[in-house]
Amino acid sequence: MKWAWAAPSLVAMVLASCGKPQTMSDPPLYPATAAVPTRPQTVVFLLPGALTTADIFGPAGDWGGHDRLVVEYRLPGMQGEPIAPPLNVERSARWVADYANRFPDAQIQLLGYSTGAVIALEAAGHIEDADRVRVVAVSSATPFPGAALATLRGAIDVMRSALAIGSLNRQAVWEEYYKTLFLGSGWRKSPEKREIAKQMQQTVTGNVLAPRNGMGRAQSGSLLFWTPSEAALSSGADITFFHGDRDPVFRLRDARRLAASFDAPLCVLLEEGHLVFQSTPDLIQRIRQHLDGPRETKGC
Repeated sequence: MKWAWAAPSLVAMVLASCGKPQTMSDPPLYPATAAVPTRPQTVVFLLPGALTTADIFGPAGDWGGHDRLVVEYRLPGMQGEPIAPPLNVERSARWVADYANRFPDAQIQLLGYSTGAVIALEAAGHIEDADRVRVVAVSSATPFPGAALATLRGAIDVMRSALAIGSLNRQAVWEEYYKTLFLGSGWRKSPEKREIAKQMQQTVTGNVLAPRNGMGRAQSGSLLFWTPSEAALSSGADITFFHGDRDPVFRLRDARRLAASFDAPLCVLLEEGHLVFQSTPDLIQRIRQHLDGPRETKGC
């Protein structure tokens, strides 16, 4: 498990600072393997959330083969990408869609997490032939005022984390806050989860990526006023949501409303927080089975 890339979410802005402006020359979309099939039957896009890379999806990066192309998206400031321009959801969605449209005969699978889930939903509205498009949106950001409220809740949780450890050290506070992202809201009331948190301490110390150099704002600011576009809502793509019922960032009730607006099923992950790929190791295999199954397959 690569904990260093495991402190996602909009609330990265809480502790973010300004970064030096730079210029982006090309869309940040990269094949996940050196060997790239020229005529893939399936193209998979891995779209991570704030402060994460495609590593968040674990073995999905190795799904590529002679007939399957895996493409990863990199957010501003990650893996050598410039911090500027900051994320613009619509622009990123069109980048993904333009890449997908290079392969008109391929099945398109969009796997998005948190911020990346929003990019996936919006990209689906611009991909030609919706019948070939499947979207899995995990721990998705929710429409306005969802992201703004998430920022406020995150600020409170970060302050609680600082009080819990008696420190304002950015790294130490973020490592403590990571436990809330992992274990979900209300974890301190559960003796079982408090014990899990204690066992996690050695693992997370020094290995959680805290926001810095303006990364939080650059990667998440575009979500503050996001609502699904008409193109996204009418895409006709096959869409499924997965969401933890104790997600402290984007609340389950708001995720339910988002799924309903797409007339899409929502699979509830019981007792899970925001970091569901870390806390539910078999989730990625479950998602792959869903993506590769018949389009008629619905639900969880």
